[in-house]
Amino acid sequence: MRRALAGLVLFLLSSAVFAAEPADRLAHVGRLWGTVRYLHPWLAYKDIDWDAALVAAIPKVRAAKTTEEYRAAVQGMLGALGDPLTHVVDPPPPSPPAAEPAQKVALTRKLDGGVVVVDLVRYLKDAGTREVFGAVEALPAEIAEASSVVLDLRGGQLGAEAYYIELFLEEIAGALVSRRSQAPAERYLIHSGYRPQAGGSSGGYYSGFVTQFATGFEPLPKASPKKVVMLIDQCCGIHPLAFALQASGDGRIVSEGELEAGAAGPSRAVDLGEGLQAEVRVGEYVPFPGWSGPHAEVVLPEGSGDAGLEAAIAEARKEWPPLDKPAPVTPLPDAVFRSDRAYKDMKEPSLEYRQLAVIRAWNVIHWFYPYLHLIGDWDAVLPEFLAKMEDTKTFRDYALTLTEMMTHVADGHTGLWGRPDVEQPFGDAGLPILARWTEGALVAWRVSEEARQAGIEVGDALLEVDGETVEARTERFARYATASTRPALLNRIAGRFLFVGPAGSTVKLKVQKLDGSIKETSLVRDPKQTLPPEEKGDVVRILPGNLGYVDLVRLGRPEVDAMFEKLADTRAIIFDMRGYPQGTAWAIAPRINTRNAKMAAQFRRSQVSAFSFEEEEAGFHFSQPIPDLPEGKAKYTGPTVMLIDDRAVSQSEHSGLFYEAANGTKFIGTATAGANGDVTRFPVPGGIWIGFTGHDVRHADGRQLQRVGLVPDVEVAPTRAGLKAGRDEVLERAVAYLEETLK
Repeated sequence: MRRALAGLVLFLLSSAVFAAEPADRLAHVGRLWGTVRYLHPWLAYKDIDWDAALVAAIPKVRAAKTTEEYRAAVQGMLGALGDPLTHVVDPPPPSPPAAEPAQKVALTRKLDGGVVVVDLVRYLKDAGTREVFGAVEALPAEIAEASSVVLDLRGGQLGAEAYYIELFLEEIAGALVSRRSQAPAERYLIHSGYRPQAGGSSGGYYSGFVTQFATGFEPLPKASPKKVVMLIDQCCGIHPLAFALQASGDGRIVSEGELEAGAAGPSRAVDLGEGLQAEVRVGEYVPFPGWSGPHAEVVLPEGSGDAGLEAAIAEARKEWPPLDKPAPVTPLPDAVFRSDRAYKDMKEPSLEYRQLAVIRAWNVIHWFYPYLHLIGDWDAVLPEFLAKMEDTKTFRDYALTLTEMMTHVADGHTGLWGRPDVEQPFGDAGLPILARWTEGALVAWRVSEEARQAGIEVGDALLEVDGETVEARTERFARYATASTRPALLNRIAGRFLFVGPAGSTVKLKVQKLDGSIKETSLVRDPKQTLPPEEKGDVVRILPGNLGYVDLVRLGRPEVDAMFEKLADTRAIIFDMRGYPQGTAWAIAPRINTRNAKMAAQFRRSQVSAFSFEEEEAGFHFSQPIPDLPEGKAKYTGPTVMLIDDRAVSQSEHSGLFYEAANGTKFIGTATAGANGDVTRFPVPGGIWIGFTGHDVRHADGRQLQRVGLVPDVEVAPTRAGLKAGRDEVLERAVAYLEETLK
């Protein structure tokens, strides 16, 4: 009775108006679209406009009032593939009330004419796995005496237990084949990281096909030829043994339901909600001589029951003609990398294309972002921003909504670009003031002559911009800025958003002097006004106390050898990494590798395939080596320290990993930006490009770097008074630290 009621409820839900939110349904469809996009092999070589299939489906999904209308919209999208294996799977009908068990089903039955029927599925359901394993051990001897074997493999509602059928077939395969037989190999797509679709990358990301070895089946000693009929339904796939027997001429398939050419292969289920699932092809069989592809010799109506078994027995009793001469094999097409379309000519993408952008962006991050485990509930982001796109009216709204979506990928490498209104959504001019958060306030670090004439000096705290407090303005813009740590986020907002506006407009400012007095002033946004160059001294120099100093931001790779020659006799070296380097770590690390360390860092990138997992540690892992010491070059054996703050990002932090592994370099200052890993990129409609981190990079010992940064061994930060006085307090503390440790 309960099952009957459950079936009635499902019927009513499917037939009546269903209260599902369009964004929730679209989220399911978006996940399905991404699964097909990155796992279905046909998209790698067939001319299928998968974007267009989604764009056509979106209004139908949004308008669907019943589950059946929703199902039809999704099936229409999948229909663009022309793949009978990839389709919406209807929920199973309610099971009839359980009848009292009749006589226990036997595993085998012997019929006239040497036919043996093996009922693996029903026996498994009746007896359980333990008893079946024992019974299967005796099967090869019984099969050896048969002239024909019928294997009833109709799974029905077998569920997870279908896995055991594969194991049992492996156990008896040697008794079923009378000659060495080969099943078709399978090939599937693999994406090792996300291959950038604009610009280059040092990540080494790629996509391609992987072909598994074909499975071979060896006969047991003295195996006699026999005919094998496998009776299947649409439940649980086809075991490779069936195709191997077909290819050798010793087997035939009787199928309840159509087994169209191309309708078999490895697949993955995707939940669609409302009791629906989609089955998606995730691999394909590789043709070989003697096998004409997935097919059934006999096709019966679905649910044929006893009549299906009788048909299989009749097929086993027939005389089978010998195999024809194998036809020439048509190889599967090769794949050619094709970028997603950017639709750069779309000035105002329609709602369908705006929602395509959300779905594409969500899927790229879901499948390929190596730090997905660090960013919270990414699943919830998809329906939220599908719904938000319905309220966007202009291109600027669209771009800002995408920007806001990507801030959920809290990473200093995340960003949008491609058009001025994307990169500068709040204006094209700022102020000639470099401001950074210091001692809990936004402080002027460098100012132009125009700013100085307006009464703004280094060390002043900026309190208000156009009557809005800096704190309130920062939080307002935080929804459009992304970074890996809070300090990096605050400074990024200060640099990108706080002062921007239209060129020629006037900004009213309120500042606080060091003595606590308040000054109100104004400046005109003029792109021609520039900050004076920072006075930093020589790139390489010797400080008092015979301590070496190197500005790694300005040091070029060709200058590394000369740097070590100049500093060879110093007691220690201070590497200044408060900025971005020029690729010198690979040349410097071998010269300071007193630990003889082999590895500098650990890497992981997502490995997306039919067999990929979503756990944190899944993917392609490797360790990055420290280069060997060049022949004829000496090692520097003195201690080294590195000056850091949140301006050190990505390659800057990676340099720190090299030096830390090589000689235990100590870090002095404040934590770095916590964003490392090669950047990769993808497009969305309207000519917008989105970048994100492609590699999970960690310390050589496996410690997390992302969203943590290089953590200072000696923490010290500039002060307002120090800035005003022109002091470099971080460098001063590094000198003091070395003097203390070198005693």
